[in-house]
Amino acid sequence: MNKLIVLTGASGGLGKQTALVLLNNGYKVIGIDMYDTDIKNDNYTHLICDLTDESKRCELFKIIHEMTDHIYAIVNLAGTFMMQSIIEGSSADLEKIINVNFFCAYHLNRGLFDLLDKTSRIINMSSEIAIYSPQPFMGYYAITKKMIDTYTDVLRRECNYIGIRVIKIQSGSMKTKMLSKADSEYEVMVKNTKYFSKPLAKLKYMMDREIKKNASPTLVANLILKIVTIKKPRIRYRIKNSKALIFMNALPEKLQDNIYKKVIS
Repeated sequence: MNKLIVLTGASGGLGKQTALVLLNNGYKVIGIDMYDTDIKNDNYTHLICDLTDESKRCELFKIIHEMTDHIYAIVNLAGTFMMQSIIEGSSADLEKIINVNFFCAYHLNRGLFDLLDKTSRIINMSSEIAIYSPQPFMGYYAITKKMIDTYTDVLRRECNYIGIRVIKIQSGSMKTKMLSKADSEYEVMVKNTKYFSKPLAKLKYMMDREIKKNASPTLVANLILKIVTIKKPRIRYRIKNSKALIFMNALPEKLQDNIYKKVIS
């Protein structure tokens, strides 16, 4: 087979597992991450790059163009998690998470687009958060996932004219190091808050319960394998979405507001 797939976030839980699954099924993979990896495979090339840095990003594009004249798929899995208050959170952190969760995919797709053709596909990692009305204290993360979700829809409709398939994955929580940051982010919020001590105290139990439900990254890796393998993938795939969020978002938004106020207060 030896079709080439470019994969971001390749050293993380989702990225590494996806790279291994693709390699085990005959694909060649260029993995991109800020950190090194222990993947050893003749069909794997690991490129260390901070995609938020324009000069490093441009150098990366040059290297990949020298390596190949065709990419079968771009898989954007690079991402980070932040749990902060919209009112009290750092504006610098908001800019950072937008750069990582949205602009990395935006710039990579643009920078490598001329290596794609009608056989190619782009896969962007969205989230179940993008589907539903956002939760309190999850605004930074929700904003970026709604951005990548909307971006993917527009990209898909533009690429319809060219023949390149664009697919988004709206995933629930997976067992990765990214969400392990939730505890430390929570502690910082509790320590520094001026307005939200009481609701944050109630939120801890709900947060811990949701994180414990995390599913295996292998589920996403196998889904990506399916998307790159089948002839006509769907435009979106939802996997392991939260039943609690599905229930909440079946309700009117005003009622959701009242429930959040009553339960987390």
